Amino acid sequence: MSTRRLRRLALAMGLASLSACGGGGGGSNGSFLPLPGTGTGTAPSSTTGGAVGDASGGTTATTTTPSTTGSDGSNHSGPAAFAKQPLANYVNTMRGANSSGDFTRGNTFPAIAVPFGFNFWTPVNRNDNNWFYQFHTSTGETSDGAPIKTIHAFATVHEPSPWIGNRQSLAIMPIGDLGKLNPDNRAQTYSRAKEVAHAHYYSVIFDNGIRTEITPTDHAAYFRFTAPAAMSTSTVLFDRFAGEGSGNLAVDTAANAVSGRVDNNGDKNAPLMYFYAKFDAPITASKNIDAGSLKTWVQFATPSNAKVVGMKIATSFISVEQAKDNLVQEIGDRSFDDVQQLAAAAWDDKLNTVQVEGSTEDAATPAAIKAFEQKKITLYSNMYRAFLYPNSAWENVRDATTGKGTPTYMSPYVSGTPKRQGKIWVNNGFWDTYRTTWPLYSLLVPTQAGEMLDGFVNAYKDGGWVPRWSGPDYRDSMVATSSDVIFADAYLKGVRNFDADAAYASMLRNASVNSTDGAKGRKGMNKSVFHGYVPSDAMSRESVAWSLEADLNDFGIAQMAKALNKPDDQAYYMDRALNYTRLFSDQGTGAWAGKWFREKDSTGQWTDGGTTPDDWGYGYTEGNAWSYQFLAPQDGQGLANLHGGRAQLKASLDTFFSAPAYLQRGSYWTVIHEIKEARAVSLLAGVGQYQHSNQPVHHSIYMYNYAGAPSQGQKYLRDVMSKLYTSGFDANGVSDGSGYYGDEDNGEQSAWYVFSAMGFYPVSMGRPEYAIGAPYFPKMVVNLENGKRIVITAPGVSDTNRYVQSLRLNGQPITRSYLLHKEIADGATLEFVMGAQPSSWGTGENDVPSSITQGNAKPAPLRSLLPTGSYTVSSSSAGDLQNVYDRDSDSAWQSTSANAWIEADAATGQPASVPRIYTLTSGTQDAGQDPRSWKLKASKDGATWVTLDERSNESFTWRQQTRPFALKAGAEAYSKYRIEFDNTSAMTVSEFELLVQ
Repeated sequence: MSTRRLRRLALAMGLASLSACGGGGGGSNGSFLPLPGTGTGTAPSSTTGGAVGDASGGTTATTTTPSTTGSDGSNHSGPAAFAKQPLANYVNTMRGANSSGDFTRGNTFPAIAVPFGFNFWTPVNRNDNNWFYQFHTSTGETSDGAPIKTIHAFATVHEPSPWIGNRQSLAIMPIGDLGKLNPDNRAQTYSRAKEVAHAHYYSVIFDNGIRTEITPTDHAAYFRFTAPAAMSTSTVLFDRFAGEGSGNLAVDTAANAVSGRVDNNGDKNAPLMYFYAKFDAPITASKNIDAGSLKTWVQFATPSNAKVVGMKIATSFISVEQAKDNLVQEIGDRSFDDVQQLAAAAWDDKLNTVQVEGSTEDAATPAAIKAFEQKKITLYSNMYRAFLYPNSAWENVRDATTGKGTPTYMSPYVSGTPKRQGKIWVNNGFWDTYRTTWPLYSLLVPTQAGEMLDGFVNAYKDGGWVPRWSGPDYRDSMVATSSDVIFADAYLKGVRNFDADAAYASMLRNASVNSTDGAKGRKGMNKSVFHGYVPSDAMSRESVAWSLEADLNDFGIAQMAKALNKPDDQAYYMDRALNYTRLFSDQGTGAWAGKWFREKDSTGQWTDGGTTPDDWGYGYTEGNAWSYQFLAPQDGQGLANLHGGRAQLKASLDTFFSAPAYLQRGSYWTVIHEIKEARAVSLLAGVGQYQHSNQPVHHSIYMYNYAGAPSQGQKYLRDVMSKLYTSGFDANGVSDGSGYYGDEDNGEQSAWYVFSAMGFYPVSMGRPEYAIGAPYFPKMVVNLENGKRIVITAPGVSDTNRYVQSLRLNGQPITRSYLLHKEIADGATLEFVMGAQPSSWGTGENDVPSSITQGNAKPAPLRSLLPTGSYTVSSSSAGDLQNVYDRDSDSAWQSTSANAWIEADAATGQPASVPRIYTLTSGTQDAGQDPRSWKLKASKDGATWVTLDERSNESFTWRQQTRPFALKAGAEAYSKYRIEFDNTSAMTVSEFELLVQ
């Protein structure tokens, strides 16, 4: 039976398409299932990722019990029906690589790797440490530069993003002319029709006849070089990557091996990389090009009966000996085909967490079959990207005597990268990935998610902070400490195999301590904690972005505090999660008339840098006021109330999705690539200011659920998925480097697609809940780690039938537009009925997702009483008294006498207030001057005092740390408040707050 007939039969049967078998020979990406290999593997291990109760910070839904049968009586769940499909060949690693710093279609490179692997291996066609692989010399919105038709090296790299840069790299190149050893003259031409680019296998045949094949393991790879008939010797060159850094290499002719180290880490606190490579053919000659340097070639005889030279190579961040042992552990005596099969199996394990089936129409004609195959390539290539990052950075160090292995890493979070026991993962920009990739891991691979999260907790244990951007050290890039909400979200979804106490401590440090290192913690914390936002006069750029992102991370902390039974923190951070309201403006005039989050200074004045909401930059990160208009998903009901109600929120969203996009540079030095891509997205998908090319808006489609209008989101979902994501192949089936618009960013754009294809999305991170959208495929089966399945059916779904008419969960009809995690974590059936017209499904009063705010009142966080001027403040030590309420922890009040006190008395005519929470902030001095025991008292007349709260033996872990203390509910209003400290020596307080309604 022909392969074409097999494919058609498989589609008609609802199975994955079959590919031809092969051991690494032939094929090109011109076929929709590029050869070689079947990628078969073993069934995934079954471990339990338990579901937990609701901790939504809002209303609790009525839940349904997972069922093994659908409403039609068919069996939809249970491990018995699982059959692993060969999916690795659907991965096109070239997707997104037609990019540059001027215009990106993913900003990816064709990484050959195993899931979450230690190394990436890649072809290299540019002598650039950041953008080392591109399709064209330049890229643009409507046209690109000249195509790049050469490759000058293959390399191991460790780049998380071109904007962060590469490190720990080694270039390798088979050469045919010993007189051409530099990147510019050794580069070889080739045809993309003779290139295969999967995650588990890469192959290319140069026009000079040399063929290179690569297949990966975690710390190693197997190269196979095949010489053309006329080439009697084969030469392999080792070189510095992009001409940067230094290194050395030694040739061991007796062992047919080479080894060495490279140091090309630039400004990154990263360990050196060591390598060990062993060839399966005798080394007949070698030459070190520059004495004592890395650049060296080794040569082999390749007569007519021995044209293939294999090279097994492993790397280590510890030593050459460890690299050698990594090679033994991961490849050993295995053949190239053995390693390739294992790599394919590793990807099949991950890719088979999601299986899809087409409709009868998808198998009706050759064109329909081709179109459905393209959709599967897009899906599984997206899953490849989602499972590519973060990367392991630990090694199994074996005892020389016992052979027992110990996980070990060189810590990039401590100067000098000392050796530590344990595991870490690196390469992640949490501002991007918190939105989609981490919740995807919690759903699909919860055990792996916990292990990786524990690796990032090790960053806190080593360096005192979890990085905002791990690359691999602390990178001062992007905004927010988004690991806060990542930890909380995973914990609330039942991921418990990480050090939750240490994770929580890292969250508190991020949210309560002023950092003097721009690469660590939140910026502007000396003032933002006490204003409830980052004042624009304290941060000239990105103040709105830092503020809003802090609020949703504070929501995550509140949720985690509730789960860990920390009531003071829960009350305080849940209140802080409402701070988004402080930057909401509906009273603007002129261009700023409308409903926006705007820049505000420390006096409370609006200070918009841009002249209109269209202007990029200023208070916004990689966006404009439109980009951040709905960035309060933790409190969708509260946001709706600020807009005037759900109908008004819908109207604002409608305007957002129809407003034109412009090419204006705003506060940037030029029209940056994000602006160009946003306009391209607007024109192509017809989504107005919905800038899907960048992360800040990715939740916005699902905010329609909070507006009680989910069908409006469904209107746009299909177009975004169909028009802004491609398979990366042109009409002739050749890789063209397309795939996305904008930076793909460590799997974030890809995971957005995967969730949206399922028909639900984690719109409010930190809440174990998903907003319901609309499925993309007629049938999808999500195979969970615990052996259960989520079976999602949407018969007839299409570009026309994109609207949900009704939904059954485990056979029971539901109208609410959200799902609880616990309803699907142990398997479920979701049966969608789709139609061509919007329906009333999900529009009921109680159908919206959960929120902090309940009812129709506008949310209002607590206000700080003392800085308002309505209370007179006195103390036991009058010097610098104003420092204790100046909203700046850089200054402090100090008492040199014992039994210090601070009192606040209502001014004449001022109403009494009811405090809910009070805070104390430590100073910059030694911890010995921190307050430890105290009483908070209150009085109505100054004569009779009652104790509202008493604390003993408290401590402040960090300098300039703000600690909250919640008061019991039902407290009365008082006109006088006094905090009395039980100190016996000098004591310092930088801020004292009374937070009142």
